[in-house]
Order: sequence, then structure tokens, then C-alpha cells
Amino acid sequence: MAKPTVKTDKTEKPADGGWRETVESIAMAVILALLFRGFVAEAFVIPTGSMAPTLQGRHKDVWCPKCNFQYQASASDERDSMTDRPNGNHVVGTMCPMCRYPQLLDLFGDPNDGSMSGDRIIVGKFSYDLAEPQRWDVIVFKFPGNAVQNYIKRLIGLPNERVLIAGGNIYTAGLDEPDEALQIARKPPHKLEALLQLVDDTDYIPADLVQIGWPSRWQEMSAGAWKAEEGGKAFVIAGENEEDAILRYRHLHPSIDDWREITARQQLPASASERAGRLITDFYAYNTFFSVEQRRGTPIANSLTPQNYDPRTYDPEKVEAPGPGTSPERQGLHWVDDLAVECLAEIDGNAGEVILQAVRAGVTYECRIDVATGQATLTCQGASGETHEFESDDGANQAPKVTATTAVTGPGKYRLKLSNCDHEILLWVNGSVVKFDGPTTYPSPLIVRPFWSPENPGDLAPLGIGTRGVAARLSQLRVYRDKYYIATNTQIFSDYLSGKSAEEIQDVFADPTQWETSNLFDEENRKKLELRLQKDQFLPMGDNSPASFDGRFWYDALTGEPHTYVERDLLIGKALMIYWPHTWNRPVPYFPNFRKMQLIR
Repeated sequence: MAKPTVKTDKTEKPADGGWRETVESIAMAVILALLFRGFVAEAFVIPTGSMAPTLQGRHKDVWCPKCNFQYQASASDERDSMTDRPNGNHVVGTMCPMCRYPQLLDLFGDPNDGSMSGDRIIVGKFSYDLAEPQRWDVIVFKFPGNAVQNYIKRLIGLPNERVLIAGGNIYTAGLDEPDEALQIARKPPHKLEALLQLVDDTDYIPADLVQIGWPSRWQEMSAGAWKAEEGGKAFVIAGENEEDAILRYRHLHPSIDDWREITARQQLPASASERAGRLITDFYAYNTFFSVEQRRGTPIANSLTPQNYDPRTYDPEKVEAPGPGTSPERQGLHWVDDLAVECLAEIDGNAGEVILQAVRAGVTYECRIDVATGQATLTCQGASGETHEFESDDGANQAPKVTATTAVTGPGKYRLKLSNCDHEILLWVNGSVVKFDGPTTYPSPLIVRPFWSPENPGDLAPLGIGTRGVAARLSQLRVYRDKYYIATNTQIFSDYLSGKSAEEIQDVFADPTQWETSNLFDEENRKKLELRLQKDQFLPMGDNSPASFDGRFWYDALTGEPHTYVERDLLIGKALMIYWPHTWNRPVPYFPNFRKMQLIR
């Protein structure tokens, strides 16, 4: 008779002690990770700043001591571009994009002033096996001139297209189509929001400037209705005005000389109150880094120069700022006419209007929102008061005004944004794009001229926010600019043919009396770059147009002919997300910056 089997909860220990199963599990995990890395997704580190500020290469994280704004500046100058090894240079200064304060960094007393490696990103390798690459994607590819080197850029041109770069914008048409078929390449709203670059934010106004009475960048066209709070961080209105009360933005930032005088004398520079403002340019704080070569054994003198900088004895408190960003070229050489304005509007009333304005080349694009009904009405008016029409790209639909229904009804807080970019007006309410009942696009020449007159500030005050007949409080007033793509295929990052110096260009930007006559704004004085793409050819360009070695400059090493494209078989994939950005103000080493972990747009 067979002996019955007895079941128990006791588990027999394997003869090998379990180590074999553990090793097999680890080995399988490693194999799966390698397979995932090799065939599904791969991690990359951004080496340079050609995609800044979207993606950072080796850089400095900087906290402005005057306005408390956080920004990045390139530190790529500290590494050899071929070997990625230290080259003896040190980035020791930067310039704040909000208040334009030029500061020296404390490389030895503050660990947060050190240099950081580039953003770490995840690239989807199957992305373009499943779908065609789309314009404005951020792509990773093998550099055509050296297939072992990976590059990352934004996709601008698609196969079988002619691409024209002019006036900072991108235009496209079919290879065999005439010039009349060229259409501006508009960014979808989510891409536009990602590419807009902050120019000014009322949350970041230096106390030093408030104390000495520096002119506010937001000024009322008529007198007395708006009252500033917190040194200009917010504005309130009682709502008793029967006429429009508009705050208009003027680009009134201090110069480096202003900051030196303010720091030394604690008083307003003599000419500051008389300044009218200047044009907004393609300025990148990322490109304002100031680097010096290490010179050991030489003492610090009364100024910091490449000849006397010694990192062992550097003391930022004893050194006068030498000029991070002082070069006129680094102040932006091109007027950016594609702008956006944003605010947080706290409405206290059931009737009246909220008004948003954007001026481009003297034409005022105005959006009026009726607080009682939520209806938004969009119109455009020329500098002389004449009515302009919105028009679809094919010319089939035209309208002097268009309307939409919004959520701005009665008292409440509303996040409002109006953009005038790529020859299109967009309105956002609480983060969502408003749909109008007609076209919000308009035709435009390739190159436009800024407008100003003594009676009409025009492009000198290009953005406005206001109300009529409703009490309100406006805060977090922000100004943005769109990307400006420079039409050049040489290492001279300018699209002018006039031969004017950078100093002369900056003088024109700051003097509106010259705008009508200066040849800077003549179409025949501006470069236009046309690139042609055949089957399976893609044009990549960097977001940091003045500091990007991209398809505009590539040549075939053997023939010397332009090679301004990436072949399809060199595409690696689509950049998906920043997965491990370093922390800012690091209390714990290697602790990730969760706020910056985000999808790449």
C-alpha cells in the first residue's frame, strides 16, 4: 500500500542556496535593459547650448541677486569642443534676462555657482517607425559630416520642400511651386507656448530700481486710472473709467553703465527718466556668459580680465564687473516683432471690458472681452486708424472682426494671454486656446518696419493690457517673444547687408526717430536664405539661433557643396522628455529636480 503524501507549508531550500535564481534574475534584468536601450529608447546628455533655453548643454544655473530671477548661462566654453575635456577657461559672469544685471559668480564660495552638465533626455527610437517626423519635433540624429557624432535640433524643413528663412520666420512651399505659394510655417499653440521666451515679468522687479524711482516698464497712456502696487508688481483700477484705460509695455531695462552708476551712487542715472524705451530683440541670457582663461600666480587687480584672473584668489566682492553680456552682439541684433502678453486678471464686476493689445509694424491687434457675456471681439487697426482685415491663407475668408465665447464672465480670476506670432493672433483663457468664428491670421510682407510717431508710440509700446468700466487687479504681467531664426549661412550671425556695426544697430533700436528712415528695416537690406530638400531629406535648426551650428552651415567635406540636410537613415529618434535634471540649490547631492522633469515640446 502506497504511503499517502502529506502536504505542509514548509518550503525546501534549493540545493544551490538560491544564488542561481538570483543571478539569473539580475542577468535577465540587464538583458532587458540593454534591449530597451538599444531598440526602444536611449538616454542622451545634451552637450552644447544650441537648443537653449529648451534644452541646456553644459551650463551655469544662476540666481540674480537683484531681482531673484533664476536663469541659465552657457558653460560650454569651459570644454574643448572636440574632446569634451577642460580647456582652462572659466565662466565667471552672466547677465540676467529680466533686469539685465551683470553679475560675477562666486566659483569657490558658493557651490551653486559651479558648472553643470547638460540635460539628460530620453529619445524614442521607434517614434519615426510608427509615424512620420513632424515639423517642430525635437529630433536626435547622426551628424551628416561625422556619423559617429549625435546631434539634437528642432525639425524645421520636411522632404520635398523649399524652405525660406526671412525676417526671423520660416516659410515653405513645394519644390516646383512659385514664390507666391510660400506660406509661413506656423507653430501649433502647444509648440508656440514652449518656444516663447520670457522678456519681462513683473514678479521680478529689483528693489534697488524701485527705491531710486526707475521708470516702470508698464505705463498708462492716459493719466491716473491705474495705481501701482508692490513697486509695480501689480496694478489696480477702481472701474469708474468710462474710457479705455490701457497699460502699455515699454522695454526700459537698465544698461550695464546704469547698473554701475546705481550700485556706486544709489541714485537714478540722469538720463533714465527721459528714455522712451527700445525695440525688443533676440537677446539670449544663455549667450551672455563671460569666460576667462586661468592664469595661476597672477594676483587679482582692480578689474577682472583674462590676464589677471586667478581662481585661487578670486573674490567677487572686490572685483568690478567687467562686462558679462557687454558685447553689443550679445544684446540681440534683430528686432523681434512676434510677441505675446500675459497676465492674471482679478475681475470685480459684472459689466465692462477687459482689453488686450499687440502692436506689430504700427498695426494694433486688439481683443476686447465683455465681462457680462464673455464674448471676445478681435479687430485690427492701422497706425492712421484705418481698418485692417483678418484673412485666411488661401484668401477665401476675410473679416474686419471675429468673435468668440470665453469663460471670462463676471467676478473671478482669469489667466489671459494674447500672442501675435507667425502672422496669427491667438487668445488663451485659463490655459486653453479660444476658438474664434473666423480667421485670426493675416497677410504680411517678409520684412516689416517698426512704426512710431509723437502722437502714436506704435512699436515703442508694443503690448497693452487694460479695462473699461470694471474694477480689476492685474498681476504677473509677462512679455514674451517668439524665436527669431537668423537667415545666414556663414558664421556671422546677422541677416543684415548694410554693414552697420553692432553698436550702430543698438543705437537705431533705442531711437524711434530713426525707424522710418533706417535701412536696417529695408527688405533689400536683409538676407533671405532658401534651402531645398529632396526626398527623405530633413532640415534641422537649433532653438538658440545665434549659437547653433545647424543645417544652415553644413557643407560636404569632399565637394564643398552645401549639405544642409539630414538623410532619413541618419535619424535616431524623437526627444521625448528630460528625465534627470540636476537640482537647483543642492542641499542633497544628486537629488533630482522634479519640477524640470517634463516632456520635450
